[in-house]
Amino acid sequence: MTVDTIGWDTAQRRAFGELTAKAWFDAGLRLRYEREPRSVLAEYDIRLADGACPPVLPPEPRGELEVELLTGTEAPPPPPCMLSLCFCLAVQ
Repeated sequence: MTVDTIGWDTAQRRAFGELTAKAWFDAGLRLRYEREPRSVLAEYDIRLADGACPPVLPPEPRGELEVELLTGTEAPPPPPCMLSLCFCLAVQ
């Protein structure tokens, strides 16, 4: 099951993207998600419909991964991407 097929809204998809990116850097979070996905999803304000199976976290990307901390009130526009996966994480 993928995020596209379980009816999540934009906020839930973004939250799952944040969870995915953090799990790539934190093996403990990935293991917790594998053991108790509903609990971890709830931490990101994601609720599954009754009977819905939690999606599997995507594997870490192969190749180069760059993480930038953006500060200030206005973030620069993202660079043009070809064949890359970009996540924006808000630090609060």
